[in-house]
Amino acid sequence: MSESRFQLHVITDGKRQSQELYDIVEAAVRGGADVIQLRYKSAPALDLYRLAEAIRPAIRGAGAGLLINDRVDVALATGAEGVHLAAKSLPIAATRPLMQGDQWIGCSVHSVEEAVKAEQVGASYITYGHIFATNSKPGLPPRGVDALRRVVDAVNIPVLAIGGITMENIDEVLATGVAGIAVIGAVMADLEPERAARELRQRMDASHHRPKKALPLAKALSDQHGRSEIVQ
Repeated sequence: MSESRFQLHVITDGKRQSQELYDIVEAAVRGGADVIQLRYKSAPALDLYRLAEAIRPAIRGAGAGLLINDRVDVALATGAEGVHLAAKSLPIAATRPLMQGDQWIGCSVHSVEEAVKAEQVGASYITYGHIFATNSKPGLPPRGVDALRRVVDAVNIPVLAIGGITMENIDEVLATGVAGIAVIGAVMADLEPERAARELRQRMDASHHRPKKALPLAKALSDQHGRSEIVQ
């Protein structure tokens, strides 16, 4: 697999117990998801740690990566590929010294100004959205692909698009030069998550567009530094 390809990140929806989550994650990575971002905002650290440990074998077995949303401590304890930060998370500048040099620190941004600042303080990648109307952001107007393109053009780190991305609109998203897409319901809520992930993966692989700045493959990071062996 080429590191220049678009990546598919699947974010958990915070509604699943361990076995159901494992089944969906296993299906998603089998279908071609590059990264699973474990996102359970209300979960105590121990519960999040146990969930991460439960799904980690399926993720690593497929050569995919694991990101932990918000909780730097859980990302470190599980040897995840990185952490994804939000507005109320620890600052990137405070997080970077805690992480291994190759671990990702991603963050969500909502403007060009936030994107530029995130790059300046050391973000590995940023997620921008929501691009289209989505049930997870009811009542909030989408930002659209023109705003996404301005963010991609403004920074030299990978940009993931999120929010309402479907098979019908993914091509115009990829045309902006994003590094890939992040989805929640498009895979997590589908009755056939493997098929849903595979269809998105195939559409991205078939695109004649390419990322302005691609993310490295998660498997390469794990293989290089043995991170998959940190926690047994």
